[in-house]
This record gives sequence, structure tokens and C-alpha cells, in this order.
Amino acid sequence: MSEMKIVPKEELSRRIAEFQAKLVEEGIDGALIMHSTDLVYYTGVFQNSFLYIPVDGAPLFMVRRSMERTTTLTPLSKVIPVKSIKQVPGIIKDNGYESVETLGVEMDVLPASIFFNLQKLFPGVNLVDCSGIIKKQRAVKSSFEIKQIQHVSDMMDKVFASVPDFLRPGMTEVELAGQLEARLRKEGHQGLVRVRGFNQDFHYGCLLSGPNGGVPSFFDGPLGGPGIYSAFPFGTGDRVIRENEPVLIDYVGVKNGYSVDMTRLYVIGVLDDKLAAAHKTALDIQQAVVDAAKPGALGSDIYEKAYGIACNSGLEEWFMGCIDQVSFIAHGVGLELNELPVLARGLKMQLEEGMVIALEPKFVFPGEGAVGVENTFVVTAKGLKRFSSYPDEVVNIK
Repeated sequence: MSEMKIVPKEELSRRIAEFQAKLVEEGIDGALIMHSTDLVYYTGVFQNSFLYIPVDGAPLFMVRRSMERTTTLTPLSKVIPVKSIKQVPGIIKDNGYESVETLGVEMDVLPASIFFNLQKLFPGVNLVDCSGIIKKQRAVKSSFEIKQIQHVSDMMDKVFASVPDFLRPGMTEVELAGQLEARLRKEGHQGLVRVRGFNQDFHYGCLLSGPNGGVPSFFDGPLGGPGIYSAFPFGTGDRVIRENEPVLIDYVGVKNGYSVDMTRLYVIGVLDDKLAAAHKTALDIQQAVVDAAKPGALGSDIYEKAYGIACNSGLEEWFMGCIDQVSFIAHGVGLELNELPVLARGLKMQLEEGMVIALEPKFVFPGEGAVGVENTFVVTAKGLKRFSSYPDEVVNIK
């Protein structure tokens, strides 16, 4: 097993201090963090635990299990063993944080049963939503985080470049996915892709050939796919891959918690002229977004620019889906796949330096397949900087 990578203490201290400053602005006395991703962000580790961050002072990291793993993986100083959430209010009080009148919780992901339990455990305390503060803070990445994302992108470049070595006609999608995923695991993929939200189950991604690229699903993205079972009808199916048809691979790489979203198009033989032209339009849209996406730019304006190119090419009917089209062109990535910002219709969210986005112009043709590209970028003072170095053009396999 590779050595566990520990988040530096100064990195966590900065994150906690920034969060506490926001608590002051919102008039919140403290926040109780319970969601896995947010625990990773503020402690560097996910265990069965509760994190109390006061508006001022040292946070309390209360751990049910495993204390042994936690103390070796987090640099936080106050790590306290607990057996139940019922102990949390007493521990907070015993550590000098008695005047908690307003308590922030992650209402966007907190189960109702836990929320009602918290109301009983903290009588007279006003429970408020602090998830917006957390998501906005996490949208802007530090230099530490950007380095982690670059490591993931390097892994994805290497694995995507190896696809022509094992993609052959006659193999099934799921067989190709097995080859791809085995290589990703060997290169350090953590195996888990975190997605925020209710019923947002996700796997590595979509590997779709020919008509399967046009099969819609429940997932809120341009691609769907049949999946293998009705219990999870999404992504890669068991269709046999044939020559001269698009094989679109849209996969998420994750190492040390951080994600990179990447899509490339392969074909064994020659791609149909119509699909090849649509892929070229997707590349044109990507370049137009790169030119426009600078600090201060509005996500809604950038989306309309992308949509306008699709319309001018006569491809708006298949832009970002075909049956259930989505109205975004890019989404934030980091510890979760669906972070802020979102470059979408009507969403006037400004880009900021340090934000990381996955830009994914795609066209989906029912009965024929899907084409397009996806790359992960960081917003710099001068504009978007791309992580990946692997070419965007169609990969022809002879």
C-alpha cells in the first residue's frame, strides 16, 4: 500500500481560519461538520466523527472510530474519543464553548433524522445552514490543492494514452472499462468519486460506444448510458464495440481526495464525417470558453457564448444531450465532482482566481453516439490554465 498523504497543518489551519471569519460575518457561533467531504477538507481525514469549529478558538475533532487512524492522519490538536453523538453537546460545553446560540450545520446533505436529533440535543439553539459558506470556500483552491489536482491529471493523461494499446473491435464496453479501471487503480486511483447530493450515486464515469452514447439516464449530465442493470442504469453497458463508431470515454480520476474530469474520443477505423465535424465544433467551443473565462467573467455569459457556437453550427438540438439536455458547459471539481462554480444558463456566478472547472462541450446523437471533449482547468489571473497535456483530437486506432 502506498504511503498515506497527510494534509499539512498550515493548510488546515488556513482553511479553518477562513471558515471562522465567515462564521463571524454570518453571526454564527460555531458549526458542527459531519459530512465526509467537509470533514476531509477541514481535518485531512474521513472517519466516523464530528467536527465542531467554533467562531473563535481551536476546533474539536470528536471521533467514534477509528481513533487510532485519526490521530496518525490529522494534524489537529484536539482529537477526542466519543461513543455517540449524544456526547457532542457536553464536550463542546466542557471545552469552554458554552454560549452557542446559533449552530451551523450542512443542511444540503444532512439527513432529516440527524437534523431532528440535533434539535433535541441542542435545545434552544438556532440551527442554520452553513453549507453555502463551505461550498463557496472550497470553490477556490489553494496552491496545495492545485498541486494535488495536477498529480491526478498526470495519471489520467498516462492512462488515457494507453487506451489504443487494448481497445479492439469485438470487446464489450464493460470489458474495455475493466482494462481501463485496472490501470487507473494501479496508478493510484482511490476508487471513490464523491458527488454531493441526494441519490447522486456515481462510478468512475461513462465509457460508451456507438448508439449507447445516446442513451439517457437519471444523472444530471450530458451523457447517460444504459449501465448493466436496472438497479443502476447509468454508464458503461455490455454492448460489443465495433469499427468506425465513436467510443467516448468520460472518466473521473481521483487521488488523495482530489478529482479530475476528462473525456476523449476514440474510433477503431474512421469516424463518420457528421460526428467528426461535431467533435471539431466541440473543440471550437472549448477554445472560445478558454478565451472568455477570466476572473470576473459570469458563468451565464460564458454558457451563452458556447451555446451560440452550437447554434451557429446547426447543432443546438444535440448540444449537451439530446433527450434530456443540460444547460451548463462546465462545473467545478475538487474533493467532489459537482463543486462550484457552475457555468450555466441564468447562473450569474463570477469566476475567481483559484477556481477549478471541468469544461465539457459535448454533442449527443440518438442512435449514433456521442462526441466531445472534457478538460480540467484552473482559473488564473490571466485566464484558464489547463492541467492535461493529452491531445483533444479524435484518436484513430488502426
